[in-house]
Amino acid sequence: MIGFSLGAYYALGLSLEDPDRVRAVVVFHGTGSADYRRSKAAYLGHLANADDYEPVSEVSSLENALRTARRPVTFHRYAGTGHWFFEQDRSEAYNEVAAKSAWE
Repeated sequence: MIGFSLGAYYALGLSLEDPDRVRAVVVFHGTGSADYRRSKAAYLGHLANADDYEPVSEVSSLENALRTARRPVTFHRYAGTGHWFFEQDRSEAYNEVAAKSAWE
């Protein structure tokens, strides 16, 4: 499951609501706090380093919660980027270098 922004929050939640069917979650510019011990998913995050909507503290909190729950987790934080860095239609935020790296 892949979620962007608010969709990332929903993807994280669904990984708890239906752990037998959601086995991998990729989040772009989004977080959510919860107890992830029920999850069976692996998590991959592509997150901005300067996001007005998802502060570094929230990203770190999510990463710590996933690690505490012993879930496989890899988070990439992109320096010099803000919310929507991956989205080409957001010209004020799009960062081509970071987006290409995240796509790979």
